[in-house]
Amino acid sequence: MQWTNFIESLAKLEPDDEFVTGRPGGLSPELAGRIADDIATKLNLSASDTVLDYGSGAGAITRALATRVSATTAADMTKAVVDRGIKSGGDIEWVVLGNDNPGSPLAPSSGGAFTKLLSYYNAPHFKTHTEVREHIEALCKSVAPGGTVMLGDVPDRERSNQWKSGERGRDENRTTWMGRLQKRDIDLERDERNLAAFTDRLKNLGIEAPPDFGNPHPGFDRDIVTRMFSDIGGQVAVVTQPIDFPNAHTSVDYVVQFSE
Repeated sequence: MQWTNFIESLAKLEPDDEFVTGRPGGLSPELAGRIADDIATKLNLSASDTVLDYGSGAGAITRALATRVSATTAADMTKAVVDRGIKSGGDIEWVVLGNDNPGSPLAPSSGGAFTKLLSYYNAPHFKTHTEVREHIEALCKSVAPGGTVMLGDVPDRERSNQWKSGERGRDENRTTWMGRLQKRDIDLERDERNLAAFTDRLKNLGIEAPPDFGNPHPGFDRDIVTRMFSDIGGQVAVVTQPIDFPNAHTSVDYVVQFSE
């Protein structure tokens, strides 16, 4: 609930759509476009697909995907965020997830079920594997037979531990990452600077962030998350993100195929 209230306050008070997501570095149209390109490839999107973006936020990524498919629905549990998304335009059907039964199946207005489902940058707000399971079960209720689900930008315990151990100098993981990032002209001080600037932004808006905001996420066990999908009939591929994505060093994407 703390995160929900936080995002709702941002939707009401933050003047720049880029920062309504709660990402310290924001979600610029350029970054949203690059993320959408990666998602489209991993989901193998086609012009005939119907897409549900579950936990869409204000829809920056959703809008970048909508032009590639037949129909797109964006669903979020925060009405202020949905209202903000509607104002931003795009050929998107918007849904406010009900508090009484947030796990109810959703369907395209044209009928049938969604062929491709996406949930991106929602897992960082979860603390326990139980919360992840509840989200996965709600998400997968709306997928068509033979459809594909992507749970993206999920904090990964293995990658997080590698990064942390490198920071403590116990191995060369951080050095390896630093070298890769430097070769691509990535700003190595980006995260710290973005967090400091966003914290100041929140203070100026009078918004109180959740207590754990800005703290490194310990990550989820990929074997446990994989089993959650497998238990409901999904075939899981765990894939990495492009190295220049904000969370590539600590997160992974789950692409899950369901049978006909």
